[in-house]
Amino acid sequence: MGQAIEPASGVRRRTVLAAAGALALGAAGLTRADEATAATASGRVVYNLNPDWRFVKQDVANAQAPSFDDSAWAAVSVPHTFNDVDSFDDYITSSGESAVAMQPVWYRKRFTLPAAHAGQKVLLEFEGVRQAATVYVNGTQVGLYEYGVTPFGFDITGQVLFGAENVIAVKADNTKWRPEQSTGTAFQWDTRDFNPTYGGLTRNVRMYVLPRTYFTLPLYTNLRTVGTYVYPSVVNVSGATATVNVEAQVRNEQTSARTVTVSANVVQADGQVRATITGSPVTLAAGQTQIVKLSQRISQLRFWEPGRPYLYTVEVVLSEGGPDGTVLDAYPIVTGFRKAEFKGGTSGGGVHINDKHVFLTGYAVRATNEWAAIGAAVPEWMTHLDGEMIRDSNANLIRWMHVATTPANIRMTDRYGIVSVQPAGDKESDATGRQWEQRVELMRDVLIYFRNSPSILFWEAGNNWITAEHMRQMTDLRKTWDPNGGRAMGCRAISDDSAYGGTAAVDAAEYVGTMLNRHYSAYARDRKPIIECEYTRDEAPRRVWDDYSPPDFGYVTGPDVTYHLTSEDFAGPHAAATRYEFWGQRIQGPGDRRYSGAAALVWADSNQHGRQYNWECARLSGRVDAVRIPKESLHTFRVMQSPTPDIHIIGHWTYPAGTAKTVYVMASSHVRRVRLLVNGAQVGDDTSATQDFLYSFAGVGWQSGTITAVGYDAAGQEIVRASKTTTGAATALRLTPRTAPGGLRADGSDIAFFDVEAVDAQGRRMPTHQARVDFTLTGPAAFLGGFNPGKPGSVHKPYLDTEAGVNRVFIRASRTPGTIALRATATGLTAATASVTSVSFAVTAGLTTRLPATY
Repeated sequence: MGQAIEPASGVRRRTVLAAAGALALGAAGLTRADEATAATASGRVVYNLNPDWRFVKQDVANAQAPSFDDSAWAAVSVPHTFNDVDSFDDYITSSGESAVAMQPVWYRKRFTLPAAHAGQKVLLEFEGVRQAATVYVNGTQVGLYEYGVTPFGFDITGQVLFGAENVIAVKADNTKWRPEQSTGTAFQWDTRDFNPTYGGLTRNVRMYVLPRTYFTLPLYTNLRTVGTYVYPSVVNVSGATATVNVEAQVRNEQTSARTVTVSANVVQADGQVRATITGSPVTLAAGQTQIVKLSQRISQLRFWEPGRPYLYTVEVVLSEGGPDGTVLDAYPIVTGFRKAEFKGGTSGGGVHINDKHVFLTGYAVRATNEWAAIGAAVPEWMTHLDGEMIRDSNANLIRWMHVATTPANIRMTDRYGIVSVQPAGDKESDATGRQWEQRVELMRDVLIYFRNSPSILFWEAGNNWITAEHMRQMTDLRKTWDPNGGRAMGCRAISDDSAYGGTAAVDAAEYVGTMLNRHYSAYARDRKPIIECEYTRDEAPRRVWDDYSPPDFGYVTGPDVTYHLTSEDFAGPHAAATRYEFWGQRIQGPGDRRYSGAAALVWADSNQHGRQYNWECARLSGRVDAVRIPKESLHTFRVMQSPTPDIHIIGHWTYPAGTAKTVYVMASSHVRRVRLLVNGAQVGDDTSATQDFLYSFAGVGWQSGTITAVGYDAAGQEIVRASKTTTGAATALRLTPRTAPGGLRADGSDIAFFDVEAVDAQGRRMPTHQARVDFTLTGPAAFLGGFNPGKPGSVHKPYLDTEAGVNRVFIRASRTPGTIALRATATGLTAATASVTSVSFAVTAGLTTRLPATY
């Protein structure tokens, strides 16, 4: 057991305290990844390798050679993909997905390591690639990665030069069904329909320069290291006290034994050191790797939970000569402390976080979580926009689908208090032989890399049932690599039915998933928490309000297409009915009390599972569209998931004269009565909500002015109201830019976007405007355009249509800073101009220690 020092004291502790202040983002407990460097000075240097690569979209012979001439290749920065131009681009082919490029490509980067680093350890980390990467340093192959999902790394100590130029060359290959090189076995999850084929270096790349005695990275494949595991135990929620445990893997690659001490600074979000835990000296023989364990009871802790996602930075420090001796290495880990319990049964069962029952409600999301016009090469600050919107919709759950999601997405769920279900990889069936071994190896890597994430409560062993033997194997993996993290291992679709694993599989699991209420099992309900993994599979375009709004009166899809709802249908009757099925069956609620949580499919319109028959260029099941503009569905889910009174009138109030229609109002469960007013006069009074949330008012005649919905509680008191107003004809365009809070970085990969709206004379968005807008860009950036899902080839064009009066276009910063101006024009409307200024991003000799920004 270590010794806690509260408060910090001593010269070295004061240094930690001052530097740790850079980690703080205020009382919310949020930590910026671009500043999450160790507060204690040490021999560790972390370089951001994202800027300034060369790229070619073809397989080129001898491209790994240092002398290879890549001057004609494109200059790009990471995150980068070559599928931003051919995804979201066409109707679906017979293959089941839009055709995108699947092929080998090459990246090359030059850099010079300072001569002062000579003799140190050098490691590369890639946060991921789809599907395989062969990596060379100075012409020598340093490794091969083929799992296509997880972060991975290589030891390049023996290949790098110090004080001279180096070349990293990466052959990335997203070819479908590319087999494992050593066995010829295809990876089961390497499939386009459930795992979109975004090729290239779509995630961050880092280089670590470390002392020869150092903390390892949590990258098992290739490096065979497990990093540092941080977890709480004996959590006393009411007493704000827990034992904080640290298990740090330390490796001594010196030629002689070293006696070292591991300590850990527990740093609050405000930069203050809550406690320092100091261990006893440990002697490591030359070449030895050892897990060093520390633990200490700490008081006055704040715990992570949905709604209050408090994060700490646990900085582990490796010293020689005692805790106040020479610091060799320092390594920060952003984490959170919480208590989680998983219980079966209909009385007192369900998921409990910090001693409170929590009904989990949210969305099932493809792991890529891509954007139209950008693909999977999304700057992390934009991933955090997803987090903001998901949190503000009152959701607290994301079930990532089929394959493990990215570190950026998990950093987002950590920060915004959203519980995650994190899978590894499969394709909706069990596997045997080498394919099953690949799944086990992938799950091991996922467990090791992500086990410090407080938002992950569930590991998913399969997107469909697996055998009892396989379920036990996956649960044993969890017990080996994440025995104390307060997380459960489970699977979708297992039940007591022998055709779906049987009672032995249910017994081996720690939670059970269902889909569309299929394979529901009373046997499982009485023993395990049950999560509905993906309900509501219908779709609707954002642009199609209802059957009464121009220009899409009577929206019609192609033959044999069942997913063809209007936005009103999708957000109203359909949403209420599908959510109520699981809300009404929630543990500690009415009904037969079976569900601990439920995730609606999906969050954002996506490039997989698109539509055939000349219908749409994307799957349109999202609460938001493919560029994150809210659909009506987002507002109605916000209301249904609201912990406080809320109400929403579905649709708009700008119709052709003579329109009479059913008006739908969604109200939270606090509301027991809704009155509908038009220009102050009551036109409806409904006390019988459908599925707890939906109120319907038939035959309402449109009048120019204001429609208002007023919600009352059971005592007849008004508790909430909302209104919508008629707008005039569109007279002008309006452009509104958005960048990361720190501004647009001239790093070659950062994105800014502009919302373009058609507004009336009073500046109000005209909700039925749908017409072409042309764009002209000047300044140091590339115009990426936007997306119209009903029009093939709309991405990366200098024009697009407004939809329901608004759309969104994107630009990518170049490496040159400066002012970037965008002009938008449309027939009959006053033009609009807006600008942003990109700020310089310095890179010296191919290297920078300024890490990628999150927010």
